[in-house]
Order: sequence, then structure tokens, then C-alpha cells
Amino acid sequence: MNQQNDDLKAELIRANSLLRTVIDENPNIILMKDWNGKFLIGNRALANLYGTTPEQLVGKDDGAFNPNAEQVAFYLQNVRDIMSQNETQVVLEESTNAATGETHYFQSIKKPLTTADGKKQILVIANDVTELKKAQRKLEESERRLSYVMEATGEGVWDWDISLGTVLHNKKWCQIAGLDDGYLQHSIEVFSDLLYEEDKAAVFEKIDRCLSGEGSYHSEHRMKMKDGRTAWVQDRGNVVERDASGKPLRMVGSYVDITERKSIELALGVRTELLNAIFELSPDGFVSFDHARQVSYVNPAFTRMTEIEPAQLIGKSEEAFSQMLNRICLGTDQFRGISKLRSSTKSSDTTIRDIIELTLPATKILEVILRDSNANAVSSILYFRDITHESQVDRMKSEFLSTAAHELRTPMASIYGFSEVLLTQQINEEEQQEFLQTIFKQSELMASIINELLDIARIEARRGKDFIFAPIELTELLQEIRTGFKSADGRVCKCKIDKDSAVWLKADRSKMTQAITNILSNAFKYSPDGRDVVMEVICPLTPNQTDADEPMVGVRIRDQGIGMTEAQLKRIYERFYRADTSGKIPGTGLGMSIVKEIVELHGGQVEVESKAGQGTAVTIWMPYGSKQGVYGGEQ
Repeated sequence: MNQQNDDLKAELIRANSLLRTVIDENPNIILMKDWNGKFLIGNRALANLYGTTPEQLVGKDDGAFNPNAEQVAFYLQNVRDIMSQNETQVVLEESTNAATGETHYFQSIKKPLTTADGKKQILVIANDVTELKKAQRKLEESERRLSYVMEATGEGVWDWDISLGTVLHNKKWCQIAGLDDGYLQHSIEVFSDLLYEEDKAAVFEKIDRCLSGEGSYHSEHRMKMKDGRTAWVQDRGNVVERDASGKPLRMVGSYVDITERKSIELALGVRTELLNAIFELSPDGFVSFDHARQVSYVNPAFTRMTEIEPAQLIGKSEEAFSQMLNRICLGTDQFRGISKLRSSTKSSDTTIRDIIELTLPATKILEVILRDSNANAVSSILYFRDITHESQVDRMKSEFLSTAAHELRTPMASIYGFSEVLLTQQINEEEQQEFLQTIFKQSELMASIINELLDIARIEARRGKDFIFAPIELTELLQEIRTGFKSADGRVCKCKIDKDSAVWLKADRSKMTQAITNILSNAFKYSPDGRDVVMEVICPLTPNQTDADEPMVGVRIRDQGIGMTEAQLKRIYERFYRADTSGKIPGTGLGMSIVKEIVELHGGQVEVESKAGQGTAVTIWMPYGSKQGVYGGEQ
């Protein structure tokens, strides 16, 4: 019995050591909370974000570390909703760094759990999608959080006289059951009364099998103590006397309190389930190696990343694994191998990473990190993170900055050149006026580019969180925009709007005004010779349509301008792209990018139809403010 308890204790310690290592060294944020939002577990990544330690997280909520009350309230409500629905969800959310005040964005996988006693908890794995981490702390020795000390105990002995229905016990039996010495002899019914109700049928079924000669009696069950406790016991016995016909006359046995062992098994089961959930749900790949440095486990994320099935890898050596991985890597970005990665890690004070690129149907760029382990069952773990998106974002940022710098350089060169002429040369008043007008126009263009860049940056950063959504009567808004908009040549757009039929949206008034004004501005600029620009409301719905039809309303602005080719139409949302390459039509090439961002953050979409020489029609499709709203504008 002592050896069994020691083995269970050692297994629990190994499991907790591995779990702590995986959780603490995972660059993703991993945590568990209870119904009240209190941290049950928090790894080092979360502690670093909040400027504390994993130990200090336990028992506290986000409000103890995060100064943003709105975020804290959202976290609590969100986890309660998920625990109530009892379904795993993926949530995009943000958090504020306690030390720097910097906001980070996370894609969080949230899995609700229920403990054995019915308490609701939640497991969260949050992947930082803001930027790649540039450094990883060295693996620290995992701390032992749980320590179960089991002391050897004597066993309680029982002797059941089956014919008389009486049971004799020793004092230890009474002590384990929480009874006094008055129960050293009692009827079998007292034993039955002490059994936990849900276990009673199974216990007597095992006793009956023993009495029938089907082997010895062995049972692990719960007993109700006199002090109100419930104890787990391991009860064993056998028939020691039968009559000539084989009828059982006497049964003898012993039992021991295994409550502590059962608690350990329960804790081990919970932590094993937690560890399995982390590996199964993690968006990042894990490959573990056993003490012989052979592949022992491959999680589903690694299979999705590489299209290599676990059966192809289990039992492979580190060298064979490295060779198999290299077969699907680009020649210039191959995996250098586990042994070389381990040597580099040991010789450096910083975490060493490999970046590999896979030659799959869809190119993937992976970050690879090696962690050695002191656990008996695991010698090392390879961690794979898909950084394809981050790499593409970095490339797009570089291209965007290069393009923006180029677009700003052109007006700046004009301003600089003409200013230099005015400062260094004697020119007549007419030329001075011409130069100053050019400087003014180029300054206006620079201001427009900068303002629109700032608009895009604000929209992308906030993702609509600063929008003020309110009911808006669409026809009234369009009339207001039409009245306030003046084209460069004084033209006014024509409207096909039924003023007597109200159409309601739920939108940010200023942002919708900005989007529609941008489209109007383009329509007039690209419609020379005074051709008409027409704005109309497209409402194909009837009052009898049901809620399930996802009602939408369109605002269409049509011009009769130069139009676009199919190739030009495909690039309409590219930043700084302009269909007119002559430079005669003013603009920054950012207007339609802003329109698309605004409309999509309202849950709508933009539709563009155009033919070269025949004009362009831009339609903004927007959802109604409420499916329960009455057609015709009543709220």
C-alpha cells in the first residue's frame, strides 16, 4: 500500500512538473479562472504582461493588475457567458500592459470546464497577434506546487459471522469509520448504513460474487463518517469458512482509509485533462521526445502545420525527425536539426530560434524553439509557431511605408523646389504668384495624404470601438450630405430618394458621412464635362420579408465618367492606387480604402461596377439597424 501511494505521489509530481514547465515556458498566455474571474493558474507570459509573478496571480482577478476597467468588465462577462453556454469559443480581445500601458491584442481559445464537485472553471490559451516576441526567457526550474504526504496507517480488521449476521471489528476499524469502541461488534445493517448511497449496490454486488465463490472481495468505495465527512476506503476480504454444501459461514477482511490517495488521483486526473486540453487546443505545434530522444507525442496543430501524420513520427529519433522535417522545407530556410539547436541554446544566454519555411501547397513560415526537460517521461519539447501571417504583415508594412514615403516625396519635392527658387532668385510678381499657388496646392495634397493616413491608422487600431452607433434615418442623412457637398466645379448630385419612405440604419453618423462623401468626391472628379452624378437608395426588400432574410439597404452613387478597366477595378482598394495616371485629377488614392474599412466595420460591404469610358457605380450595402424594426422607419 505504501509503495502504491508513493508511486501515485511520484506520478502526480512528474505530471505537475511537466505541466508547469509547458505552461510557464509557452510564449502564449495560458490561464484558468473560476466563476468569479479569479485566477486558478496563470503562466509566466500572463504574469509578465501584468508586471507580477505566476504565484501572485493566483486568487486575484484582472482588476488587481489591469487599470482598464472596461477591459476587466469585458473579461469577466465573457468568461461567464462561455461557462454558461458550455462551449469552446475563440475570442479576439485586448489587454493593457500594467508597466508600459501598451495595448496588446490576443486571439484566445476559451474552453469551459466543470470540476468533479460541479464548480465551473475556464481554460484560456491566448495567442499574442500584435507582434512577434523578440526574446524568450531561459527555462527556469519548475516549482513544485502540490505536495502530498501520505503516512503509513494500520488496517481495520473485520470478521463477519454470516449465519448470525454480526460483525466483529478491531479498534482501528472504528477509528477509520469515526466510531467509538461501542461499535466493536454490530449487525451487518450498521455497515450498510455507513455506505455512501450511490456506492451501496456495487459494494453488495461484489460481496455477493465473493459469497458465490467467484473470487475474493475487493472494493474501493465511500463511507459516511459520523462527523459528517465522506471517506474513501479500500475494502478487501474473502470467505474463510463454508459448510459441507458450500454455503458461506464466515468472511474475514480488512480495510484502509484511501481518502488521501483518491484525492491525489482526482488531482492527477484534473491536471492530466488540463495538460491534454492545452496540447489539443493549442494553435501551436508541440513535438515531445522521451528519455531515449525518440518522438513520443505529436499534437494536432503540428499535423495541421506540416501535413505529417503522428504515425509517421512516433518512435523516430531526433535525427530522423529532423531529416523528415527538412524534406518539406525550402532549401534556403531548412531546419538545422535538434542537436545543433540544442548546442546553440546551451552556449547562449538567450533563447535560440530557427525560422523555417515549408514547401506545402500553401507556404508556411514557422518559428521553432527547443526546450529540454528534467522530467523522466520527456527529455525535450519542440515548439512550432506559425508566423506566416506576422511575416506577411511585416512585409506589407514595409511596402506600405515605402509607398507612403514615395507619395509624400512628390509634393515635398515641389514645395522644396519652388520655395528654393523664391528664396534664391529674383522673379517677377506673376511668377511668384504662380509658384505660391503650386506650393499651396502641394501642401494641401500633403495634408490630405497625412490626414487620410491618420484616418486609416485610427480605424485599423480601434476596429470600430470608437464608433458611436445610433439609429439614423438614411434618406435624411443623404439629403444632408448632398446639401453640404460642393464639387470643385459647383455641380450638385442628383438624387433618386423617396423622401416619404423612411429607411433606418444603426450606424456612426460621422463615419457614414465620411464614406459617402469620399465616393461622391471620386464620382465628380472622374466625371469631366459636367456629366451627371446620381445618388439613390436601393431597397429591394418588401414589408412581408422575414427576419431570416438578413435585410440590407444600399446607397448607390453612379457617375458617367472615365470608368475603369477590369484590371483597374481589381486594384480599387489598394492604398495610393489611382486609376488616373495622368496626374491631372487630384487625389491621394486612399479614399476607397477608407470607405471599405468603415463599411465593413458596420457589418456591410462595398460593391463596385465599372466599364472603361462608361462610368462607375459604387454601392454601399448596409444592414438595417434592427431586425425587429418596422419597415418604413418606425422603431
